[in-house]
Amino acid sequence: MIWHIAKKEILENLTTYRFAILPGMLVILMTVSLIVSYGDYELRLENFNLNHPAAHSSNVMIPPTPLSIFAKGVDAHLGRLYYIKFSGIEVQAVEESVNRLFSLFSVPDGLFIIKVMLSLIALLFSFDVITSEKEQGTLKLTLTSGANKFALLFGKLLGRFVLVAGPFSVLYLASAIIVSILPDVPVSGEYWSKIVFILVSSAVYIFSFIAIGLLLSSLVHHNSTSLVLCLAAWVFLVFVIPQMGMTIARSIAEVPPSERVEMQNRLATIRGIFDRIHQDPTWTPQGFKRMSDEINAANSQALESYRPKLLKNINITKTIVRLSPAGALTFLLTDATDCGLFEETRFKDAVAGFASRNFDVINGVKNGTIEDFRYERTSLQDILNASGYTDIGIIIIVSLLCVTLSMISIAEYDPR
Repeated sequence: MIWHIAKKEILENLTTYRFAILPGMLVILMTVSLIVSYGDYELRLENFNLNHPAAHSSNVMIPPTPLSIFAKGVDAHLGRLYYIKFSGIEVQAVEESVNRLFSLFSVPDGLFIIKVMLSLIALLFSFDVITSEKEQGTLKLTLTSGANKFALLFGKLLGRFVLVAGPFSVLYLASAIIVSILPDVPVSGEYWSKIVFILVSSAVYIFSFIAIGLLLSSLVHHNSTSLVLCLAAWVFLVFVIPQMGMTIARSIAEVPPSERVEMQNRLATIRGIFDRIHQDPTWTPQGFKRMSDEINAANSQALESYRPKLLKNINITKTIVRLSPAGALTFLLTDATDCGLFEETRFKDAVAGFASRNFDVINGVKNGTIEDFRYERTSLQDILNASGYTDIGIIIIVSLLCVTLSMISIAEYDPR
């Protein structure tokens, strides 16, 4: 019975303006996003090819990942050139676009389309799933004729989910296939496993907002009321909670700006040189080695004092933002595309370790060859073990909670 009801929902909505307009808008957005995101990836790859260090260099740079075409995250920051110097680690400034309009009107990437547009489309497809039946009086007729309330509920839920997830899945897989055959896009088994994971995660996310629309529709009696509540819930979950999380975390965990840490490193270098000139004007090798050790220790101490505050800020932000399915999805998909905070922390730890191991060789304190910097992006299993299971679990819990509350609401509905 559930499938018959779902099939009826699908067939009734296939001929509506809603189905023609919303998926059509999705096609346009995903096409434009794919073209622009691939162009941005090509520019970052060209920048890497022009600036990447030679073998045994003291500088560090990694190529962009093709998965950033779907969710860019912080990949532009990861792809900058890192200079290992006597004063510490310096980072290449972010390149500004020649066209200033891009800084005012940024083109949404795949993550934005999934997080913002798909959630809105899901709510617009589900806000009237129960209220329309109530307004037309067909809900009473259906239930008094002996139809099972829960079968009706799950049938409608399944039908509306297929209407949203079906077109998106086709478009997304088509985009992934197109990207895989484009020039300069290395494709591996890890690429496809993460593509499938992103698709499954997006489907779970769509289901959560369909469930939210179902719940709100089951609680009220008019389409207009349900629509207003759904739009309010969309704004709160997609925009308010993530922004509130960042604001609260910033006020609780005071993190000094990175420029201050860099200034402390430079001051430590100047102080070390000044002290060594007074203590050892002849600049013996032993004195130079002691100065190098003192500067390296001072830089490490500045970084260690900064890192706990930064991690505290990140953890508070994640805890609050994860109250929303949109926030959990942001962390999940940026990590899955190797462009999230987890990847950034892991990469910077690798750079710091490389600098520490080769500090004396880089600065001429001792003879030797600088090791080649090697870095592999995080595997899908490591992402899931780190926080992926938590993020997708939160979205599933929200979905189950909304479905359960909808079942309670429909169970208490009296058709007489």
